[in-house]
Amino acid sequence: MPSLTREWVCRSILMVLMLSGPSVEPFGYRPETTATLVPMQLNYKHEFNGSPDQVAALFRNEAFIDDVAKHANAIEHTVNIADDATHLDLTLPAPESISKFFGKGIRIKQSFAWGDPDDAGVRKGNFTVDIAGAPVSVEADATLSPTGPSSSEAVYVGELNVKIPLVGKKVEAQVEPMIARAFAGIERRAQEWLSRG
Repeated sequence: MPSLTREWVCRSILMVLMLSGPSVEPFGYRPETTATLVPMQLNYKHEFNGSPDQVAALFRNEAFIDDVAKHANAIEHTVNIADDATHLDLTLPAPESISKFFGKGIRIKQSFAWGDPDDAGVRKGNFTVDIAGAPVSVEADATLSPTGPSSSEAVYVGELNVKIPLVGKKVEAQVEPMIARAFAGIERRAQEWLSRG
């Protein structure tokens, strides 16, 4: 397997680390030609014990984003609450088996943005994830809707892009469950914070 392709595959699989999941060994595929890459479609739904305003406020709360990073076992992280979005840059520990590709850590950039509510209290948003040095990215549009006086539901619809000819689909199949866990991990931290009242 060409060393460059092996490196791409290893880097792509590292989305696993967003939730500190188990490390994954490189695939043994040998691409011979290029192919059209079609993104994998993503669709997740989360329920919150808080209003859309309360949930959106969490993503503008630096302490909450710090907490998300710490529960992802980040080696280091920075949070930037910008006017249009919240940005979280974190470095996660690299498993020894693939540390030669990343050194001691893998840099992941995430952004979260919720728009203003409409007349029904519904907010539209956008979530993105990028891994530095790897051909992997996630972009999802989100809708945060009230389901009761103090409850809400978020629906995320987007795409996972793994830009590796031929083997991209197989990498996606390994990476997608980890993305779902990453989204679920943010939901769990949000629920815990919302329960504090």
